[in-house]
Amino acid sequence: MKRRSKTDNNENVRNKLIGLGENSMRKSYYPELRERINELERFRALVEHANDALFVLDAFSWSFADINKTALNKTGYSRDELVDSPPELVFPEETCFLLHEVLTDDEVYSSWEKEDVSITDLLCRGGSRIPVEMTLRVHFVGGRLYIVMVARDVRRRLADQRELRRARNYLGNVIDSMQSILVGVDDKGNVVLWNAHAANETGIPAGEAEGQYVFDMMPELRRFYRLISNTIKGDLDGGTEIFHVERGRGTVFFEIVVFPFKADEESGAVIRIDDITARTRMEEVMVQTEKMMTVGGLAAGMAHEINNPLGGILQGVQNIQRRISGDLSKNIAVAEELGIQFEKLHQYCEIRGINQKLDSVKQMGERAARIVSNMLQFSRQSGGEKTCANIVNVVETAIDLSFSGYDIYRKSGDKGIEIIRDFDNSIPEILCSPSEIEQVLINLIKNSVQAIYYDLGNGNGRRGVITVRLKPEEDYVRLEIEDNGPGMDAETRRNALEPFFTTKPAGEGTGLGLFVSYFIITQKHKGVFDIETSPGKGMKVVIKLPAIYHCNGNNGCQISPS
Repeated sequence: MKRRSKTDNNENVRNKLIGLGENSMRKSYYPELRERINELERFRALVEHANDALFVLDAFSWSFADINKTALNKTGYSRDELVDSPPELVFPEETCFLLHEVLTDDEVYSSWEKEDVSITDLLCRGGSRIPVEMTLRVHFVGGRLYIVMVARDVRRRLADQRELRRARNYLGNVIDSMQSILVGVDDKGNVVLWNAHAANETGIPAGEAEGQYVFDMMPELRRFYRLISNTIKGDLDGGTEIFHVERGRGTVFFEIVVFPFKADEESGAVIRIDDITARTRMEEVMVQTEKMMTVGGLAAGMAHEINNPLGGILQGVQNIQRRISGDLSKNIAVAEELGIQFEKLHQYCEIRGINQKLDSVKQMGERAARIVSNMLQFSRQSGGEKTCANIVNVVETAIDLSFSGYDIYRKSGDKGIEIIRDFDNSIPEILCSPSEIEQVLINLIKNSVQAIYYDLGNGNGRRGVITVRLKPEEDYVRLEIEDNGPGMDAETRRNALEPFFTTKPAGEGTGLGLFVSYFIITQKHKGVFDIETSPGKGMKVVIKLPAIYHCNGNNGCQISPS
């Protein structure tokens, strides 16, 4: 038997010992190692399939050490293209500069740590950009410095935020465009909503009003404290009240509507306040119109009743004048039968003024009959039907109707009002609504008379004069009503044609005269209505009516040749 060398024995012993050691290590550490490897593989899978893009930047080489699969899908690059590439490939310059600052400046790093996130863009292949929300952390691993960046795609969130902002802005614009004061309050009565109209009416911006006690912001609402408080508490389902406030231009009426508001655990109330001055005045005008219609009916009936005794008076005067007239032989014969000298009787009547008095009674009776006739004609007209009419006669009728209600017509003295007519009688008949033109002129003359009386009441001793002019002007008939009253300032002139605007005391005017007149001339007759005035220099209203029509002999209208 061959004897082994000592060297071979030593080698065999060593191999056996190594084998025993490996087996021992494998038995002792392999399960733990395998578990570690499995954990790493699971973590890698989680990282690879995460919804966020993950970038690991080697700070020393300033290149990417690792990138997850989501980052590759988002950017469109391959792993080989990104690994060992600088961050400028997929991040904007300002973001890369910030990364440098994070590494070199502790204050920047600390502020970044506090802010936690930053909005930037992810630069993709082809030049497109993806907005991302980025977080980063600095780590030391194996003696090397790494920056771990997590980029979350926020396109969907930004789109939702834009839609939310759009909806919020839309609702805000709707609320701010409302011509109502809209105020929302929480359960403590503090303002949470203050629209633009509320800011305009109170002069308090929304930023200053929000969070403040509503009754401090709008002291006028204290009278409705119980209504608002009980609505907030849920004891009432809201309510409606009407109140008024005295302002520079008169009384302003408001309607307040309070209704409860509940959403989840929040509660409060919404207060809406509307200016109903125009509506209130319109209701007053409607009531007044009803009264005027009733009075108009009564006036028409009275006019018919007046006509009967008036006719008797005029007929009686006419008969008396006939009985004392020397032109009738019967009068002379009867006087001779009674032994009276008719010449002496006639002389007596002249000396005592009996003839003049009879003439005066006749004139007054005829004037009264003419006024009654005009009133009946005005009340019978449809008010909208156009016909061929003599505009001079229409103006004369309007003047008579205007002054039949005043005791100032043709008064003499410093405080009287004189009417000056300046008519061009060559104006032909035109197509118009006579009753509407009369209504316009009555409104304008009435305004002038009231303005002149107001001026006289303020100590102006000059005589009031109203001049009415009528003349042709190219394709129009020009009608002017001018007075020497106090006139208007610029602010009054600017608002003069607004409905319900009036400078008269409460109860003396509706503020619709000039508005209705303007509407009749410009809209119904396609004419021009202009006001020329200045303080202390009176007012002149210029009306231009189209004269493109003239009337033929058959009471019809045809276009005039230009």
